Amino acid sequence: MQRYFLFFLLTILFFSCSKGPGEGGTSVIEGRVLKYQISESFFDTIIDGAVVSYPKIDTIIPLMPDEGVDVFIIYSSNEHDLYDDSFETDWKGRYRFEYLRKGDYTLYIVDDSTSIIDNSIVNYDYPVFRHVTISSNNSTKTVDNFIIQKD
Repeated sequence: MQRYFLFFLLTILFFSCSKGPGEGGTSVIEGRVLKYQISESFFDTIIDGAVVSYPKIDTIIPLMPDEGVDVFIIYSSNEHDLYDDSFETDWKGRYRFEYLRKGDYTLYIVDDSTSIIDNSIVNYDYPVFRHVTISSNNSTKTVDNFIIQKD
């Protein structure tokens, strides 16, 4: 009788532990980081005897892989938590987080941008977030919508 009670108690303890998002599962989140680039040139024109330069967009280089970008993952849907893991994209812009359990995850990259404010060039970084939910084991979620502009 004591064996059955001990077996029953151990079974309840084993199945009562619920594990949240994180490592230790069988699911995967993967994707690509793509970039586009705008090529500008300036053309001069003479207005009232003064030479004035105007920017002109020559071409927009289409989407292409961006290598060496750090993709961060947070094991929750809270964007304000610290990241739990990171992955640097390969030469094709691909990243992959493996062995994940069911739950909500947040992926982000840090994009850099350049602006001209009061005739000064200002560089700044800002995060780009994507939220992913893994609802079943042995699943693969693809997040291909990280598109950033490169100067």
